[in-house]
Amino acid sequence: MGLCRLIKGVTMGLLDKSNQIKERRKTNDLTKIELEFLLKLIANSAFQGKDLQMLYDLTAKLQKQMTK
Repeated sequence: MGLCRLIKGVTMGLLDKSNQIKERRKTNDLTKIELEFLLKLIANSAFQGKDLQMLYDLTAKLQKQMTK
């Protein structure tokens, strides 16, 4: 009986994680790792002056999402 409960518990845990991943994909939210990657990529890049306003707005949105 103990082994059956263990298997059931592990299976239910995996299904729950799978559902969480599917829900995140539905909303198109980025993971914290993805947000950090994008912010680091932006920080290490060079941009033209005409792109600075868009870059500023995008970076602000990414940072806001990261603190949710």
